[in-house]
Amino acid sequence: MGGYKHIEMTVARFIAGRYRSVIEAGAGTNLHAASLLFRAGLLIRCVDIIDPPPGSIIPYEQDDVFNPQLCLYEGCDCIYAIRPIEEMIQPLIELAKSVNADLIVYHLGFEGTNKPAPLPGCEVPLHMYVKS
Repeated sequence: MGGYKHIEMTVARFIAGRYRSVIEAGAGTNLHAASLLFRAGLLIRCVDIIDPPPGSIIPYEQDDVFNPQLCLYEGCDCIYAIRPIEEMIQPLIELAKSVNADLIVYHLGFEGTNKPAPLPGCEVPLHMYVKS
């Protein structure tokens, strides 16, 4: 299986096997991974600076990771982001540390020089920036 849906399905499978409550940061309008996690009973919500996609049943809040509403993230085990822009990484690290959650990122490409090695046990390169 190839393409983005395979990536999102693999990320969701990896996260579902390790966490109880997760938040997707920078979700945008592609909610495939979030939908899989939501149906598995793990997803608390998606967050992004844009309005939620119309008709979505996935819990979705408008928030800016550069100035986050911490109450939206409290109680989650893991914050994850799929293909975030590089400028989001440091604010996501600070956010995850402030709410004591792991931070897992699937990058758009090979940007950034300070990213951790890919996590073992996943067939796509996921990077853990914060381990709570």
